[in-house]
Amino acid sequence: MTVSIAQLRAVLAILNVYPEDVIAPMGSADHREQSERAMLIGLLHARTSGELRRMIDTTEETAASVIAHGVGSSHGEDVWAQADFDSRWLRDRVELLAAAATVDPTPILLDAAARSADATAALLALSRNPNDPAAEYRWQRALHGLGQAYRSINDEYIDRSNTVTAPLRQLI
Repeated sequence: MTVSIAQLRAVLAILNVYPEDVIAPMGSADHREQSERAMLIGLLHARTSGELRRMIDTTEETAASVIAHGVGSSHGEDVWAQADFDSRWLRDRVELLAAAATVDPTPILLDAAARSADATAALLALSRNPNDPAAEYRWQRALHGLGQAYRSINDEYIDRSNTVTAPLRQLI
């Protein structure tokens, strides 16, 4: 079932989210319609996932209930596809945070998080179909992403601990 732009705007209005603030997409009519739907769905996703996060953060009992009832797996949704989408969405969000970060070591830590999320997407794809012809590529992508993330945060950690202890070593 496809949700129309009018339906999305109605739901957002009920939630006091005003999509008029969204910049109108350019391009062909089909492209504009798809882009507008994607932006509206993104706004709805941000609002509802934020609310879900607040509810889950409230108590461990709520979180356990949400997990036990398989949020995201109801209504015929493909849980694998949703997990893959979520990992890619997370990577993109973290990359946006990293681009805006200016205080060290935040950019390095966020880059490591983005690489880990990319590795997660590769591992999810491998888990779903380990005999896929692209399996070797996915193994390499996961190992590379996790290795790069590890090296980045390990180097940062070692540099920080050396910075703190180096003056003490010089005094002795």
